[in-house]
Amino acid sequence: MLTLFSIRNLLLISPLLLSPNLYAQDSNSSAPEVSSQVSAGVNQSPEVARLLQKMASVPHTLNYQGSFTYQHKDNPSLQSFRIMHWVENGVEHERLQHLNGTEREFVRSGKAIGCESLGDQLLQGKISQLGANLARMDELYRFEIRGPERVAGREATALLALPLDAYRHSSLLTIDNETGLVLKSWLVDESARPLERYQFIDLDLSPDLESIQQQPAAKLQRSATSKLSECNPSELKQSEHWRLAWVPPGFAFVGQRQVRNQIDMLMYTDGLTTFSVFIEASTGAIPEGVASRGATLAVMDSLSYQGKSYRITVVGEIPVVTAQKIAQNIGGI
Repeated sequence: MLTLFSIRNLLLISPLLLSPNLYAQDSNSSAPEVSSQVSAGVNQSPEVARLLQKMASVPHTLNYQGSFTYQHKDNPSLQSFRIMHWVENGVEHERLQHLNGTEREFVRSGKAIGCESLGDQLLQGKISQLGANLARMDELYRFEIRGPERVAGREATALLALPLDAYRHSSLLTIDNETGLVLKSWLVDESARPLERYQFIDLDLSPDLESIQQQPAAKLQRSATSKLSECNPSELKQSEHWRLAWVPPGFAFVGQRQVRNQIDMLMYTDGLTTFSVFIEASTGAIPEGVASRGATLAVMDSLSYQGKSYRITVVGEIPVVTAQKIAQNIGGI
């Protein structure tokens, strides 16, 4: 499914490649007008609920291809990409190709149709089915319908999501009325400065699947399978080896796996925002600091547990104070 998270996750830089440079604060771009004054949560309107439900469910089933532009605060130049998504034998497949610079692409597959992740269920308001005491989306964000919009030649609806606390960012999403695809997205910080934005410039809902599947792989290719999240979870899970003593309200544990040299990766979501925690045993000096690329922030810290040292890296589209508090409240089970 292509949502705002697909873009961010496919473009996500590994925390191991980030240097502990100071978080860049400057931005000369203008952002959509976003109010910093947020009222208490109220029940979301039926129109908002329908938009969120469509965004979380319908795109899974679609065959499509399209081009979009992407820009983040650390690089004002526009980057161009092509996304291809198709369903074969009940399984989703996706290719994301860079159209500028070195020829490279990201390939993802493995998620079965009908497989709803925890994030999907949160967006669709299915929290009660999990038997969990989690906040509803309208207790985490104030949603405002900003009216109709036309993007890539398609009729869409602009939806503003304003956080009701200081632990997440604001988003302005333009959602395709027919498919629920996010055709345009702005992510802005607490000062209404744009962190990243992407926008479709064309979208084809009847692509030639044979042509897509037979298209030669790029010179540089990275692939992944979508098996991190459990399908249709009936209850909330916890990490097997590590415990986060604090996470922002509304965030739930999605899943875990080991990546690159036995590094534990834990993932959390509130339905609109995600962050990951990477925990790696270390014998040398452990750098501490903050680095960022666009909306993706990485906070590095150290942990001593049972006589061993570990490097902690929190990566996500969250404010720096949120990531730092998470990194400082991790322990073993």
